[in-house]
Amino acid sequence: MKRLLLLLLTLAMAPAVLAHHSFAVHFVGDRTIKVTGVVDVFHFTNPHGVLEFTVTDDKGNKAKWRAETNSPNALKRRGWAKDSLKPGDLITIEGFPSRDDSNYMRISHVWLADGKELMAQAKSDDIEPEAKDK
Repeated sequence: MKRLLLLLLTLAMAPAVLAHHSFAVHFVGDRTIKVTGVVDVFHFTNPHGVLEFTVTDDKGNKAKWRAETNSPNALKRRGWAKDSLKPGDLITIEGFPSRDDSNYMRISHVWLADGKELMAQAKSDDIEPEAKDK
């Protein structure tokens, strides 16, 4: 019975383990890009928050983007809430681009139209020099 319970527990955890991935596999860590768009939906969920937004270029062409951020727990410590980004909000996002050049990124900072800044993941130049040595 214990073996069966252990097997069932292991199988139940498998999707969560497979869902988590390494930053370096998907994102370029040594450069960032900035994109401005309108929030479609913000999922304040584990293991990573996910933002879906629409970017309109100078010619009026629309492109759907997706951006990943930290867990809700980490974001709360940085001042975020589940309603920090609402559908219709105009935002500028700075983040790490995807390695496959798709419309996908890892969020570093978000600026709302009113100028409020939300930090998600520090870039190396955001860290004080003495903190890097520790």
